[in-house]
Amino acid sequence: METIEEVRKKIARLIVEKGLNYAQVSLAIGKNVAYIQQFIKNGSPRRLGEVERHKLAQILCVDEQELTDLPLNATGSAASSVNSEILGVILENVETWLDERSAKMLPKDKAELVKLIYLKVCSESTGAANEKVKNFLDIYGELRKV
Repeated sequence: METIEEVRKKIARLIVEKGLNYAQVSLAIGKNVAYIQQFIKNGSPRRLGEVERHKLAQILCVDEQELTDLPLNATGSAASSVNSEILGVILENVETWLDERSAKMLPKDKAELVKLIYLKVCSESTGAANEKVKNFLDIYGELRKV
């Protein structure tokens, strides 16, 4: 298992690899612009909160376990990461398809289409799928704004 310092370095590297910056990521996880920078550079907070870690894992497309030095419930975190990756691929393909046809779609309709595709791809209950799609699209929308 990695130390918390190694985790911080990994997060910094992943953010750069995704072409993002600390401020974008901080805002996307619902924190102030300096949150991630303070976490990585100053060690404050000592560890990411559960909600922030979950959102960051979705943004970076990694398992939550990679973002902490503490053991997590492997079943939930791995499923979350895989589902986020599936949603990302679906959304990118939908957007590419629309762009190639110069088609416009309201964000609400795009979200509904992504949800329907996701439900066909993953064996999840409608309620669970709705929540995962909503959370993913919220984070995705925040990243696109910055």
